[in-house]
Formats: sequence, C-alpha cells, structure tokens
Amino acid sequence: MRAADRAAIRGGVASARLMENAAESLVEELLRFSPGARSAVAVCGPGNNGGDGLAAARLLAERGVSVAVFTLGDPDLYRGDAAENAAGARAAGLELLPLSRRGAASGFRRALGNAGVVVDALFGTGLTRALSGPAAVAVHAINAAGRPVVSADLPSGLSADTGRLLGPAVRASLTVAFAAAKPAHVFFPARGFCGRVVVRDIGIPKKTLRAHAGALALTEARDIRAWLLDRPADSHKGDFGRLAVIAGSRGKAGAAVLTARGALRAGAGLVTVFCPASLESLVVSGLPEAMTRGLPEKAGALAAEAAEPLLEALEGFDAAVAGPGLGTTSGTVRVVETLIGAACPLVLDADALNVLAGRPRALRRRRIGTVLTPHPGEAGRLLGTTSAAVQDDRLAAATTLTRKSRGIVLLKGAASLISAPSGRVTVNPTGTPLMSTAGSGDVLAGAVGALLAGGLNAERAAIAAAYLHGSAGELLSSILGDAGLLARELADALPRARKALRGETEDGREPQEG
Repeated sequence: MRAADRAAIRGGVASARLMENAAESLVEELLRFSPGARSAVAVCGPGNNGGDGLAAARLLAERGVSVAVFTLGDPDLYRGDAAENAAGARAAGLELLPLSRRGAASGFRRALGNAGVVVDALFGTGLTRALSGPAAVAVHAINAAGRPVVSADLPSGLSADTGRLLGPAVRASLTVAFAAAKPAHVFFPARGFCGRVVVRDIGIPKKTLRAHAGALALTEARDIRAWLLDRPADSHKGDFGRLAVIAGSRGKAGAAVLTARGALRAGAGLVTVFCPASLESLVVSGLPEAMTRGLPEKAGALAAEAAEPLLEALEGFDAAVAGPGLGTTSGTVRVVETLIGAACPLVLDADALNVLAGRPRALRRRRIGTVLTPHPGEAGRLLGTTSAAVQDDRLAAATTLTRKSRGIVLLKGAASLISAPSGRVTVNPTGTPLMSTAGSGDVLAGAVGALLAGGLNAERAAIAAAYLHGSAGELLSSILGDAGLLARELADALPRARKALRGETEDGREPQEG
C-alpha cells in the first residue's frame, strides 16, 4: 500500500489530494454510520494518519458537527500535508489540544464521554511495534469511553500486515480502509478490532494498485455472481452435474446425509451416496432425494474390496466428495488411496484427509482438480504439526499444504483461506460464529462438490462454496443469533444465499434502482 501511494504521487497525483480524499471518505462514511451525530472527538497521531484526522475534523466542523480535536504530540511539529491540515483545522476555528499538556488527559476523558462519535486517527499502516506511553493511554481511554469509534484506515495499535495483535489497540465500530483492504482487516484476531470495514477509493489509480498488489485476494459478491450463471429455461438435472459422495460409517451416517444435502442445496443435479451397504436405508430415510450405492464393508466401515469397484463407478460422475464420516480403518485407507487415481475432480474432507496424515505429497500425482477442505486440526495432521501451530500462521499453513499436495486448499475457520498452486490466496469474508456446529463442514464439502460437478474449476468452486456457505450462516444468524444452528438448516439456507447474492427480490425479479 505504501509503495502504491508513492507510485501514485510520482505519477502526478498530489499527496495533499490523496489526504483530502481520504478525509472526505472518512467523513462520508462516519455520517452514514451515525447520521444524527452532533458532536465528535478526533484523536490525531503524529503522521499522515493524524493528517487524515485533522482534515476530517475540519470537514465535520464545516458540516455543523461540534468537534474537539486532540493530538498525541505538539501540533506545531506536524510537517508536510499534515501541517497544512493542522493549519486548516485552526482556520476553521478548531483548537488542537495536545495530550502531552498537563491536565489534558482528564479533559480528553470528559470529551470522549460526551462525544456522539470518536474519530480514531492516531496510527495507520506504518505501525510496527506495540503502543506504549501516552499513545497506549489514549487507546485505553478511547476503548473505556464506550462511544462509537470510526477508525481512519486501520484501528490504531494494529499492524496492517498481519492478523496478530502488537499490543493495545482501538476497538472500532467502523473502519474506513483507504484504497484497499489490508491483511489486518481480514485476519483474526485483528479483524475483530475493525468492526465493519468499508473500502473507499481515494484516488490511487487502479492499475497502480494492481501493480503493487500481493498474492492475497478478498472474495466479493460480484466475483461469485459472475461465476454462477443463469440456468436456461429448458434445463434438466443432467445439466448441473452428477456428484458422487463417498461418506459414512457405522454411527456416522449423518455425515453422508449432510454432505449430500449440502450438495443438492448448492445446486447439484444428481447426487449418489456411496457408503457401507448396511447404511443405505439410513441415508435414504434421511435424504430421499439422494441415490445410494452400497459397497462392501467390514465392521461398519468400507472394506478394502470396495476400492476398485468404486473407482470404476466414478467414471460416470462429474465430481466426487470423499471423507465425511468414513473412519480411518485399513479398508478406508485403501479406498482413499485408490480414489487418488480417480479421473474426475475430487474433494477430500474429514477422514479422507486424516488417512493421509503426514503425507499430503501422495496427492501430487493427480492431474485433475483436487480440493482439500481441512479444519486446523486436519491441516495440522497433514503437515505433521498441531492445530495451534496452524492457527498461529494460517496463511503459511495453507500455502505450505498447497505446495506439498499441489491441490486447492480450503483452510476452514474464521476468514477461511483458499490457497491455489499459482500462489494466490483468497480470503473468504463471510460467516458467523453460529456456524461453529457439528456437520457444518460436511455441508461445505458437499457444496464444493456440487459446484465442481456443475463445471467450475477447483479454485472457483472452493471460493464460491465458501462464500455461499458463510452467507447462508449470516442469513440464519439474523434469526437464530450466534448459537443453536443445526447443520441441515445451513444446507437448506444455501438457495436463499444464492438468491440474495443475485440481488433477487422475493418474486425473483431484479431490484429497481432508486
């Protein structure tokens, strides 16, 4: 971001214009967030982020908002564009009160307590160490005041480059990200300090941003809309993919049902569940819309003898999902190892990943789309490490697993990551704690399989399924809150999520502008 900013200035965009644009964006979003605000406190740091805050304070005052402005240091020490905005704020009748002045701390706390909204412009993307001294005191005071906080670009105290916490940080209600989202806006725990994040254009040319972008991407609704095409009026079920689900063992038939349900709700035309023969009736009773094919079993799990007939049967399918509820018996190991040779796109989830623990390189011989959908524990077992280690650096874990397997890796969790062999990593922005329930991952695996069978490539199928899955959870959270979800309800909400994504009203028509 800093490189893009410098390149834009070298290309002829005035730095003062960028700062003014940032301030205007901040004020517009603040007034949209808090339209009735009559008073505000702006807290401004020593650098360009402070300059953004000073310009925003002036613009708020011009709009009739009563603004108290506090600076971390001596306001006479501002330089460059920030100094110009300090002068502009004073010219607008605002007094700049340094927090270093004797007695300023108590006045600051009183002002915060009376403010309709707080503008946090202490520190932005340049911060690399934990706040201390007066800066930390200011952050604690902002958080303790309990007022709505709008942060300029980034809540003060966060490192823009990671999701880790450096130390004390502002808890924002709204963060206005300038030009592009940064890693801290999407990776937890930092993301939890950002509140709602709005990205605003501040005048850096798009080609400049693209030239300096890293390998991270953030899924947007328009991406998914472009991939999920309208279905022709003369469609039939064969047009939308034949999906095989290899799942279930004694006591875990529900995993097979939920995977198939997720696939059908995500749009698969035909779903057949391959399971131990003794489970067929359970699957049919749980989901009569799915077909079944019983396979040889031993002690309630697939037997090694199931491997070859299964591989042969998959020749008639467009994609397959393997793993949910399979178990890790020697027979299952043989089945999964044989499935690696399947000629159709393949989703590996749950026990299909567990039987490959420590040896993801076994997948490198596949020459067709492969999606791995591990949660942190499964990813840890594949990599020979722990769940905690995966969570400590989710980005490194996902990319390492992709490099070793050459597959698409969908690392599940808050801000799920989709890592591709190209080096691109896509962050999924949708989801809610409501989805932390047994079976949620089975539904996701089925949704990925449905989109694969429907014709999307492995990377897009994983990205789109993760987005729809999280969106379905968000729709249900408006009804259920943050706990009590049944996984089948999540599957059943997938069509509503797809409909909402397309912007359709209840009667199926596009909403009208204005």
